[in-house]
Amino acid sequence: MQIPAGVLSTLRYLLLLLLLYLPAVARTTEAPWALEQDEGRIQIYTRPVAGSPFLEVKATALINAPIAHLANVMGDGERCSEWRAMCKSSEVLGTATDTERTIYMVLDLPWPVSDRDMVIHSTVDIDRVAKTVSVQLEPASSAYPEQDYVRAITTGYYQIKALGEQLSELIYIMHTDLGGDLSADLINPRVTSSTYEDVKRLQLLAEK
Repeated sequence: MQIPAGVLSTLRYLLLLLLLYLPAVARTTEAPWALEQDEGRIQIYTRPVAGSPFLEVKATALINAPIAHLANVMGDGERCSEWRAMCKSSEVLGTATDTERTIYMVLDLPWPVSDRDMVIHSTVDIDRVAKTVSVQLEPASSAYPEQDYVRAITTGYYQIKALGEQLSELIYIMHTDLGGDLSADLINPRVTSSTYEDVKRLQLLAEK
């Protein structure tokens, strides 16, 4: 049976609307952020992640430091132990391009939880017009053999933006599945305080 031209045109239009609408639907399925702590220049938010018992955390902060200095303090993958309390060690395993690198990190978790490790693929984007440096973090476990640790999986994103010559804004988002048989009930209550302490430490280091 031949479909009339007018009906076919309508079907195409409806299909186009559906294709345009689907990405919006996907975005709205993400849970909203809940403000957990507000300390003036640092705010901490959390939200659940579909399919994971572990909360995702977001920090926003104002830091009195030039963007280049803040980026240097945060490090390129080998300095996280200076400002992240649970970061026992980290090293760059390799660089695919000037903006891509693979990072291996060991997490020092409080007793009686055993330490974890993770492998991360980091991609940096520098926007000189917007005056931002953005870093996307994706899991890359297959890039490095398993060691004597439980392998954790992490995804994240952070952006630093120059608001002035001596003022930067940080947005820091992280979700980590610590793996093993670890209960999220032991970790989720600590996510807010531990993230705040890390960002506060970074703030103090950058403002020295």
